[in-house]
Amino acid sequence: MGHLARSKAHRVLREQLDRYPLGAPGETLILEILETIFTQDEALLAASLPLGFSTLEQLSRKLKTPSSTLRRRLDAMADKGLVLDLEIGGVTRYALPPTLVGLFEFSMMRIREDFDQKRLAELYHRYLVEEPQYFSRIAGNETTPFRTLVHERALPDDYSEILDFERATKLIENEAFIAVGICHCRHVAHHRGQECQTFPLTSCLSFGSVGDYLVRHNFAKPLRHAEALKLILDAESKGMVHIGDNVQTEPTYLCSCCSCCCEVLASFRNFDFFTNTFSSNFEAQVEQSLCRGCTACSLACPVGAIQIEAAGAPDISEEAAPRAVVDRDTCIGCGVCVAKCKRNALKMIPRPQRRIIPENTIARTLMMAVENGTLQSLLIDAHSTMASAAIAGLVGAILKLPPAKQMLANASLKSRFVSFLARRA
Repeated sequence: MGHLARSKAHRVLREQLDRYPLGAPGETLILEILETIFTQDEALLAASLPLGFSTLEQLSRKLKTPSSTLRRRLDAMADKGLVLDLEIGGVTRYALPPTLVGLFEFSMMRIREDFDQKRLAELYHRYLVEEPQYFSRIAGNETTPFRTLVHERALPDDYSEILDFERATKLIENEAFIAVGICHCRHVAHHRGQECQTFPLTSCLSFGSVGDYLVRHNFAKPLRHAEALKLILDAESKGMVHIGDNVQTEPTYLCSCCSCCCEVLASFRNFDFFTNTFSSNFEAQVEQSLCRGCTACSLACPVGAIQIEAAGAPDISEEAAPRAVVDRDTCIGCGVCVAKCKRNALKMIPRPQRRIIPENTIARTLMMAVENGTLQSLLIDAHSTMASAAIAGLVGAILKLPPAKQMLANASLKSRFVSFLARRA
């Protein structure tokens, strides 16, 4: 009976998490993950939290629970990484974190004994890397929660057509507060007996209010700007990929990702539907007259975007030397290959069409919801009145109409629509 009650609590939590754009799809692995990190009581409380941030007083009225009792429970869950408590507008506000980037990362950002991290590591690997269900939510989407930042040293010294939010160094320089914590992916690999030999376990940067949250709850430690800059430059020299928050302002994280451990890179390699829309606004280009097909770039590419074509291949004469060829549909624009080429035959060039980078987290979340048809779940609280539920259904129906879908498919109109909603939020 206890197992049935636990399963029901975690199923309700899964349904609430599934209202986020990336969601919590599935009925087996995701429930095993949630049952590993949430007790039954924690799952019930977390499932009752709105997706947006709420004050303690608002939640106390909604849940009909005394503020003092509710605060103790929420604070205890925040210490475990199960609830966000951020200061917004001078007031502490609470929210249910999404699965990614959120609950999944927090559960592995420190060494802990309150649940079985070795078992959890196996579940994460199966859920995120081996089975396609989770990342299938962004199939065909233009907007993802993350994006690649090009290695600045891979660009010409005098290159000026790169914006500040595309530079890892500027991102760090512009942040008032920086924290560093254990990398979720490398920690998962560690528990699976596949220790990363390339980069340290403690290497993921968090910024602003999220960085403060992680430090307050012992998931990360403060880091000086000079130390953060040294970390990312060291990451570039070792062939790491910069993957950060897909926003222009107020980013929350920046990871130094290796091809051996990173779950995003592994999933991209594994699943055909996972396109390179999380790439930077640059792509690699080979100067064929300089290339001799030495394979250094193809071996270094973290996603297998560079192949070596031998003499006799299409467009290569029988007398020509082997040469590197870049698959533009696979290249994520990281710049790792440029540093490995000893003949200077590779360079990074702007993509023909720039990626649209959302202005902030709210805009990014709304753009993702517009693209995968979950906007009504974000706009309307499913736990409120029947009238609100009816409005949610109406919004959903509008989004499914052909004219609405045609309008939202237009990048310019979609951006203005999302910006309007973001300002209202």
